Amino acid sequence: MSEPAPYVVETVEDFAPDTLFVGGRDQVAVAVRITPVYGQIDLGLLAHVIDDANARGYALARELPFRDEWLLCVFEAFDED
Repeated sequence: MSEPAPYVVETVEDFAPDTLFVGGRDQVAVAVRITPVYGQIDLGLLAHVIDDANARGYALARELPFRDEWLLCVFEAFDED
């Protein structure tokens, strides 16, 4: 079995913040699963990803739902000024 892509987060175990939010990047795009069970939205994973991004100097800039199961998120690095 291949390892999951770091830019697709289906579970907390799949999430690798050290691989995603590294210095030198201005933006990071991530797909986060928001409906792990059909029809039930769970924003706990999304909150975990956002909290880790904030701790590493990235803020959620834009988001877009995709196929009722995913939220495509664009994080931007904080301005250091």
